[in-house]
Amino acid sequence: MKRGLRLRLALTHALVALLAIVVVAAIVFVAGGRRFDSYLSQVQHSRNQAVVSALTQTYKAPDGWDAAAVYTLSQIALLNNVDVAVYSPEGQLLFTVQGRHMGMMGGSMMGSGNGNGMMGGGASTATPSPQTTALSRDQFEVQAYPLVVAGKDVGTAEVYAPRNARAAAESAYQTALTHNLVIAGLVAAALAFLISLFVSRRITGPLEELTDAAEDVSAGNFDVRVAPRANDEVGALAAAFNAMADRLARDEQWRRDMTADLSHELRTPLATIQSRIEALEDGVLPATPENLRVIGAEVERLGRLLGALRSLNELESEDVSVEHDRLDLAAVGGDAIAHAETAYAAKGVTLDGDLASVAVKGDRDRLLQVAANLLDNALKFTPQGGRVVLTVASGGPAGAAPPGGVVSGLPSPRDAWATLTVADNGPGIDPIDLPFIFDRFYRSRAARGTQGVGLGLAIARGLVEAQGGVIEATDGREGGAVFTVRLPAVG
Repeated sequence: MKRGLRLRLALTHALVALLAIVVVAAIVFVAGGRRFDSYLSQVQHSRNQAVVSALTQTYKAPDGWDAAAVYTLSQIALLNNVDVAVYSPEGQLLFTVQGRHMGMMGGSMMGSGNGNGMMGGGASTATPSPQTTALSRDQFEVQAYPLVVAGKDVGTAEVYAPRNARAAAESAYQTALTHNLVIAGLVAAALAFLISLFVSRRITGPLEELTDAAEDVSAGNFDVRVAPRANDEVGALAAAFNAMADRLARDEQWRRDMTADLSHELRTPLATIQSRIEALEDGVLPATPENLRVIGAEVERLGRLLGALRSLNELESEDVSVEHDRLDLAAVGGDAIAHAETAYAAKGVTLDGDLASVAVKGDRDRLLQVAANLLDNALKFTPQGGRVVLTVASGGPAGAAPPGGVVSGLPSPRDAWATLTVADNGPGIDPIDLPFIFDRFYRSRAARGTQGVGLGLAIARGLVEAQGGVIEATDGREGGAVFTVRLPAVG
């Protein structure tokens, strides 16, 4: 199949070259034939004019043409390959001049005995018969020219040009043209075929490489890549394939990481619950409220994980219900801070708020979940003794993310926006991780070993977008990560 494409390209180029030659040949035969016929007519007219000019120049009044003049005319007629018959103004044949073809007109020179013209010694008077004249006109192209000398009409000259000479010239021209076009067509087809083999190899070579790489990817080898050979469509295809392979490799790695994270998140609480229940059954531990509370905490941990998975599934299937009530975003931020203070205090991280009242339309519970997820993410990466600030303010129109940032969601056409920002002074976001920070199940290198399966930010993104907002992530100017939620503000 690979060679078939290359051969088809080569044959296509060769056929195109042949078709071009055929079209050119048709145009040349039609237009060139007309131009050549016109050229022959012009040449014949020039020859005839040369004979007529000689006749007018050798005329001597009042006697006409003498023998020397007629001989001179015969040489000119021979040179121009024509025959000439000269008639008096009354239509009487005076004499004929034979170039090469007029033996049928009777001798080398013929004349009439009008007593004025010298027709050559021994020349007999004769007049062509009607049969001879008809034969001559069938075999020759006849052109009649008036002979005017000093403003006086002294006769008429009929110039006879052989038709077979013109036909022979046209036949020779067409034969030579056909021969040359055939040679040109064969040479063009051969060159087109050879060039096409080279070009098709340049085209099909990368395609063959892409085909082999695609087969490797379909077999599960996501490490294969192709090198773009040129800055053209095939090179763009190779770059797109490499990008696809990179994404597939990342997705495969995320799938493995997600499986491991889910296994870890499920195994730990289940192991704790199992060990506690076995200890209670064996009487190792008493069934006190404190021991039962440990089991309850692990069950809540499993419930939160299942709830996060259910929320993500609802968001991706667009089956989530969102209210659009008028509310104060500062109140939502304050509640989120109040709920997170205990966890922050336990880790020794300071949580501050800078809350300005700004009205938005949204779902209070969903926005509270967004703020809680952002605060939980900040706490996870902020070291002990660090600081996290939650800010609510009114901002301008949402635009692109700051340099080094990424925006999730589409900007609203509204002019006024309310912003909820969570900034920490942790290690920040690795530029490699930044484009994927809101993808589900994505966990950065810094998140390895921490609790969670990479759902918090993905859920936050879905909830914000469901309420007509955008969420963006970037590195802070003084270090750390900054997450900003923008929602349309209402007056």
